[in-house]
Amino acid sequence: MDKKLDLYYENQKDSSKLIYTLGILWAQIVSKLDNILAQANLNTSKFNILMIIKHIGKEQGIQQNEISKRLLVTASNITKLLDKLEKDGMITRNAKENDRRVKLIKITDFASKLLDDIYPSYQQEIEKITQNMQNSDVQLLNQKLVEWLTIIK
Repeated sequence: MDKKLDLYYENQKDSSKLIYTLGILWAQIVSKLDNILAQANLNTSKFNILMIIKHIGKEQGIQQNEISKRLLVTASNITKLLDKLEKDGMITRNAKENDRRVKLIKITDFASKLLDDIYPSYQQEIEKITQNMQNSDVQLLNQKLVEWLTIIK
């Protein structure tokens, strides 16, 4: 057990401790970011989807399966989130010109402006979360996590 953080580590291997700590850390980060995003009636899942549509799909749009791949979530979970975003007027689904079976997801002007408005607060919260870390530590940790990601992918 880590007394400072009240993490339960008893009889755990280092690899299990790492995964457990990452899970706890991610849950706390999401909670803090969701507090910011709630001001725009968003959560981290919706925000991430909208950011992918806006910055990767751009004007031409993006296919649903591409969003799923980038977020590492199932197609059924993406479908539910996209249904909610469409109902809220944040995205549109349009048939691809040469293949009507394929739907291209596009962000609406309303949602694009919403992202632009909320992003400074979102980024400020991220800076707050990492404020006590040295920049070199942030860079090293990111490098190691990316290396790990490429190994397990």
